Amino acid sequence: MSGLEEAKRYLGDDMVRYREALSAEVHSGDSFVNSISNYILAHKGKEFRPVLSLFTGRACGGLTDSSYFVAVVAEMLHSATLMHDDVADEATLRRNHPTVGALFSSTAAVLVGDFWLSRALHILTTKCAPKIISVFTEAVQKMAEGELIQMGKAKSLDMNESDYFAVIERKTSALFVACAKSAAYAANASNMMVDAFEKYALHLGNAFQIRDDIFDYSEDLDTGKMAGADLKERKITIPLLCAMEQNPLREKYIRERIALIDEKKKNPEDYSAQELSVIKEVVAFVKENRGIENAQKKLEEQGTLAIKALDFLPDSKEKEFLTGFAEYVGKRVN
Repeated sequence: MSGLEEAKRYLGDDMVRYREALSAEVHSGDSFVNSISNYILAHKGKEFRPVLSLFTGRACGGLTDSSYFVAVVAEMLHSATLMHDDVADEATLRRNHPTVGALFSSTAAVLVGDFWLSRALHILTTKCAPKIISVFTEAVQKMAEGELIQMGKAKSLDMNESDYFAVIERKTSALFVACAKSAAYAANASNMMVDAFEKYALHLGNAFQIRDDIFDYSEDLDTGKMAGADLKERKITIPLLCAMEQNPLREKYIRERIALIDEKKKNPEDYSAQELSVIKEVVAFVKENRGIENAQKKLEEQGTLAIKALDFLPDSKEKEFLTGFAEYVGKRVN
């Protein structure tokens, strides 16, 4: 599969109907709210989650009216989370465009994020079956929990690989699971199919987040951020864990060095020369000890598990694309 854009083209009218539904659901009677929502829609991201949802529904026998609402809710929850994240991080750019907070205000970003969340809740409670509501509410709970666990580990600096997967399965993969599982429910799939797509989406989401964490140590990729950005928040992710496993004699020293970073700082100019030196040192340690290469192997393991979960599906164009998504997340460059 050549990429996500080809998948969107293949969806054709289904993608058009999803986008029309999203635009309608975030419409407000107030012009200011609409101006912000329209800005978000005009600078949409990859739309990977709704695409995943739509392909799952098609693979499970066909899309229903609920299928489009599931895809809309998935994108609304994702977008609202990003708006809130950008405020917390004091980010001024996302996808090379000003964030809502930078263009309008941080308060506007928080409130429009809340508006999108409330609209998603309205869709779920008025247009979706109870089991779909349950899937998405569990995902939101896990997403918040994952972020909080990661914050706690940034203070204790005792993150290990088991902790890492516990974090990413919540903060990232939970929404992937909700996209696929709810789409299967909306298509009236069997319990076996629902369970299989849940496994597929879990491993797909894990692979997606591992790739993001590899980006943080790869300044040669088109990621829009400097290498080591996560280290500024004292986040210990899989490339660093792999490097410490490769060179365990240096692990204690590396963790002690990271402890010198004040994770509360937001602006690059606030970091001391010592803190910037620590970040540079840790990035070099990861590269010298095969952290990126070994993290990529773990990503590929997750992709293989995702593809294996689809073994039950007969050959089809939908299966081909779903398999391709697992390959896509392992090779994407932004």
